[in-house]
Amino acid sequence: MTVPTLAPATRPERRVADHAARGLLLTICLCSAGTGTAQSLTQGGVEPGGLPAISIIIDDLGYRRRDGLRALELPGPVAYAVLPHTPYARSLASIAFQLDKEVLLHVPMESELDKALGPGALVNGMARLELQAVLDAGLASVPHVSGINNHMGSALTQEMRAMGWLMEWMDKNGALYFVDSLTSARSVALRSANAAGLRAIGRDVFLDATADTEMIRKQFQRLIELARTHGTGLAIGHPYPETLSVLRDVLLKPSYYGVELVPVRELIVRRSLAFHAKSTKPAPYNGKRPHYARNSLIGRKQLRSVAVPR
Repeated sequence: MTVPTLAPATRPERRVADHAARGLLLTICLCSAGTGTAQSLTQGGVEPGGLPAISIIIDDLGYRRRDGLRALELPGPVAYAVLPHTPYARSLASIAFQLDKEVLLHVPMESELDKALGPGALVNGMARLELQAVLDAGLASVPHVSGINNHMGSALTQEMRAMGWLMEWMDKNGALYFVDSLTSARSVALRSANAAGLRAIGRDVFLDATADTEMIRKQFQRLIELARTHGTGLAIGHPYPETLSVLRDVLLKPSYYGVELVPVRELIVRRSLAFHAKSTKPAPYNGKRPHYARNSLIGRKQLRSVAVPR
């Protein structure tokens, strides 16, 4: 089948289906099945007869109500990362939950560029209990949280001890998953999450490091190509007018581009099962949480060549 590339004028009419039930089913399969589960997917993590999967997270919600509401109008299971202790964090997260969208706690972390972080930030020099108390307060300020990702953090995500404390805290809040926004090529956050046995994944594409419509379309096309090649792809964007305009077009019918839009929690399962399936003799399920290894498609060389929010 020939799959079309993006065209600025393309505006499919049919909305995507909600994939919440499938995400739950895959999670149950991962936790209850053994070798057969991993082998039921192809090497790329695509179900037999299915489409490659993409997920999209919209970051930085909480300060501007209008921008947040516009972002929440995007079709399909888009996820939303909400900054803690912001004026509209609670209301926007509640609306997202009512719309059956995933909510992430968008944790500010220290940047190499010494940028202002806002409330609820994690910085170098914090003691373990202080860092985890900040996380507790942040989580309490945003309802219905399914996962965590970092806001900036190019400095702190390089610190193994701080990331270890973060993952220890997440382990105590066992229902949460972790997304490494990969704002630094030297991030150890995903490695720390893997070592802790947490559900985790790394960002593959930033849609709008440059808030230019044509560039955003090119980045979305890159996401599609990654998903076709590897079976899955994860993108992060922001509630910029240009980003929302592009996504309103392309997410109405992602199957037109040869992919399906799924919740982040499902993408984590698919990618993890794909990596497990690559083993010639995958170990049977032993009752413990699986090791979510190598859950980012982007390489360090690629990361250094692309401008990212740091």
